Amino acid sequence: MNKFSLNKASSNEYYLFYEEKLFNTPEGNKILLPTIKSQTQFIKKVNSEFLKKNSNFMQFLFFSNDIDDNKKKYIYESILNFIDTDTVCFRDKDKPELLKLQKKRWDNYLYFCKKHFYLDFHINYSIFLKKQKINIHSKVKEILNKMTNYHLTTFYFLVKTTNSIIISLNILFNYTDAGLAWKDSNLEYEYNKSVWGEDSESKKNFLLKKSFFTDIIKFISFFDREQYE
Repeated sequence: MNKFSLNKASSNEYYLFYEEKLFNTPEGNKILLPTIKSQTQFIKKVNSEFLKKNSNFMQFLFFSNDIDDNKKKYIYESILNFIDTDTVCFRDKDKPELLKLQKKRWDNYLYFCKKHFYLDFHINYSIFLKKQKINIHSKVKEILNKMTNYHLTTFYFLVKTTNSIIISLNILFNYTDAGLAWKDSNLEYEYNKSVWGEDSESKKNFLLKKSFFTDIIKFISFFDREQYE
């Protein structure tokens, strides 16, 4: 029997109820949802995840509804800190084979960001960090300002997991295949594994990170895509 349900809050928003009572986050905030793709599937998901220990899905749901001005400021700062260290912007000129792969598999992500968001990231070929243009910070912040709390939550965790604002923007806005984006965000790891092999601890950590990434994608799949136009 389903214990959770959705009740209309407005023409296009719904409150989450548990056993016919408003269901709140651990911080005491109501859970307010926009129109979602499938209410039936969403309720089924919540019912299955609610009793799981450390459910990522419930973590994302709570996180989205606990965002206030202070938390938003922290999220923005955390994301913007990745601008100068974005994985896609670092190329290894000392490894020609890897460099070729980086160009082939990463340049399309840069192209999308430049074309649709006017984010002109430069590429670092040196170990000495050259910071990105300051206007990129304001442009990324403008994008964040337009996101719903659910997309902002997704983007925040995607950036932390992929170490890339560029790839995360492509996932959220560009109908990019998530599986391919995951592989591309771990291109150097996979390359090094093919050359040097992989120890059990690295493999374990990699699989845990991949599982977390998959849960992020499943979470945002209930909501409409963000639009860049």
